[in-house]
Amino acid sequence: MNMAKNIFTLGVVILVVFLGVRLIDARQEVGVFLGLMAIASIAYLLVIWLVHSREPGPTTALIGCLLLGLMFRVALVGAAPILSDDAYRYIWDGRAQQHGLNPYESVPNDPKLEFLHTELTRRIHPTNAALPAIYPPLAQRLFYGVTSIHQSVEALAIAMVVADVFLIILLWRWLAAAGRNRWWVLAYAWHPLVVLEGAGGAHIDSFGTLLLVASGFALSRRRSLLASVTFVGAIAIKFVPIVLVPLLWRRIRLVHAIAAAVVLVLLYLPFMREGVLPVGSLGTYLSQWRFNAPIFRWLEPLLGVPSVVVASLCLGLLTAGVARWSMRRDDPCAWAWPIAAAVVFMPAIYPWYLVWLTPFLTVTGTFPLAIWTVTSISTYAVWASELAGNGWNLPVSVELFEYSCVVASAVGIYWVSRSPGQVVR
Repeated sequence: MNMAKNIFTLGVVILVVFLGVRLIDARQEVGVFLGLMAIASIAYLLVIWLVHSREPGPTTALIGCLLLGLMFRVALVGAAPILSDDAYRYIWDGRAQQHGLNPYESVPNDPKLEFLHTELTRRIHPTNAALPAIYPPLAQRLFYGVTSIHQSVEALAIAMVVADVFLIILLWRWLAAAGRNRWWVLAYAWHPLVVLEGAGGAHIDSFGTLLLVASGFALSRRRSLLASVTFVGAIAIKFVPIVLVPLLWRRIRLVHAIAAAVVLVLLYLPFMREGVLPVGSLGTYLSQWRFNAPIFRWLEPLLGVPSVVVASLCLGLLTAGVARWSMRRDDPCAWAWPIAAAVVFMPAIYPWYLVWLTPFLTVTGTFPLAIWTVTSISTYAVWASELAGNGWNLPVSVELFEYSCVVASAVGIYWVSRSPGQVVR
């Protein structure tokens, strides 16, 4: 129980941090924000270290910790959006659908659509306002559903918190079914990035990650149809998990794969024109958006954008293929590393993209990814550049810090695994 008390104390520290974040303007006081998040991140990593060896306490203690994690989210819901304005675009896309418009064909800065705007949608960044929707069809339906209930950032943030709660329940059940330490659920429930981007940013990655975990759990239970449909649902929120397709190879029935493909087509059908799947501003994103992507920045002049994007997909698929034949279907490494391999080559790596990794940070083998998910928060230092009038330019020193920590942790894990009598899992 002493270990459980120590963990709970660290949770209180994280809660105090989020209460502090709520009280400041994180964009204007980015230094204070980063200092607070550094404290939360250190506390979180200490929790992971305590959990990795054994179960720290009884189920009642774990439930208390999960309720504390819910308080983290409640602390930030009313403050959203803290650092990203994507939620305003979500509201616009939802409103466009309510008025019978196709979000893949409508742009917020169209003078003819001025009547659609509210005080919130007028806050969409001018660059974003000139582009049609980029988010896949299930994301669009999510926007439509939430804005039909209430058109506010708070409503979107609450929806993401609800998704978090369901994900935590599923992850607990998955860990229990696999006979693993249930306290690993805190790797997701207490992750500072998850709380910041879900409750504090209303990013839909929380919902997509829920569907991905549902797919993984269903696959581990050999429920082929459920695994197939929820996997397609995750892709229909964001394309990030598409590289995990090899994990399903010969683990799902062909008829169920076809059923999932039909579901995907049906999701796209209302938005299709002349039988063409809409991609909105995806091409513009790939060709123009750049952020926190040192590998892409090095390769783009040599290979060009299309080649690097294809290489990103191929690396993710290859990693998933290796995982398919060398790891169990419920191995967290098999689900996390292919996504990480693909994301690291992307032209823009925003912190919320890494939320997709967080449910799988439940083994020592994904510890370098745990480091990446917390050090990625440092990229919000870009707000200092923006406020200074230097544009959306991330200092190279921040990238160096972020990725050197990941490399150092990977080397450390490898070194420990090579030591006699050590097994890294």
